[in-house]
Amino acid sequence: MRRREFITGTAATAAMGFAQPIFARANARPTSIKRIAIFHPSEPPEGLSINGRRAYKVFFGKLNELGYNEGQNLTVERYSAFGHSKGYEDIARAIVASHPDLIISLGGPVTRVLKPLTATIPIVAITSEPVAVDVVTKNLAKPDRNITGATAYVGSEVWGKRLEVLRETVGSLTKVRFLMPSSLAAFWDITGGPEATREAARLGGIAFGAALVLEPFQTFERIFESMAAEKVDGLMVAAAAEFFTYRQLIVDCAATHRLPAIYFAREWVDIGGLLSYGYDIVDIMRRIADMTDKILKGAKPAEIPFYQPTKLELVLNRTAAKSLGLDFPPSLLAAADEVIE
Repeated sequence: MRRREFITGTAATAAMGFAQPIFARANARPTSIKRIAIFHPSEPPEGLSINGRRAYKVFFGKLNELGYNEGQNLTVERYSAFGHSKGYEDIARAIVASHPDLIISLGGPVTRVLKPLTATIPIVAITSEPVAVDVVTKNLAKPDRNITGATAYVGSEVWGKRLEVLRETVGSLTKVRFLMPSSLAAFWDITGGPEATREAARLGGIAFGAALVLEPFQTFERIFESMAAEKVDGLMVAAAAEFFTYRQLIVDCAATHRLPAIYFAREWVDIGGLLSYGYDIVDIMRRIADMTDKILKGAKPAEIPFYQPTKLELVLNRTAAKSLGLDFPPSLLAAADEVIE
């Protein structure tokens, strides 16, 4: 993996490990040109653009509709930690030192690092339950300080529902694992994820446990081999920003080991995953673009409530099911928001 990457012009990246971050910005710019910084824990900087995955196409497309055109009246600096959490603080400090008009923070871990570094630069974040993980200390309708955004947390009961949907698909489950980055392990008891799933698993007679992914994230194949040796017959994937970057690798590993897996967003199903039940990340990114526009026009983050998704979508991939020797029951097919043939 590259230790350092530099994107010229208006884009910027940050170096990993103990190297110093690199970023590019103009020494002087007209006040009519707005400058935003985007920070992702693992997505390569070139992917954080209108040419990246669907969510970013929508985000930058919406900004264009709102009158912001990169290279004209908008400068975008892109930062990635390339999956190395030890680099978060150096990158966050570099972003704050560059004094952008606004920071887009994609993930709870990077948002928690940014929070104590600035109380003045507006931050629009996508994170898990913001109050529980101390991104926001008050209620979501009136965010305190300089942070607002969208929460990817849709209630602890959704984990039990995902397990139920996976069981309906497979027919029966005996041993299920929860794939998650080790950096999130300390927060799951707060947000209720695996605890709710463990209870649902216990009631269904299913042995449930975590499959922790350590950094750097090149160990997926080894983890899946270990689960195969344990005869794991079902997998749930944590809603982690880092996992989006490696979604094709995760989907491919699940297919290779013929392991039925349920994901938290449809982006996984679009590239061959079995099924997903969760929030619509594209809708969230549209909301983030709207918030960006309001703040760049003078609104304060504390005046903009955190967006909480209210609709969950169920997406099924029949081709993936057939490759596993499965077929979705009529009840799931009828309930699905979309079925990919």
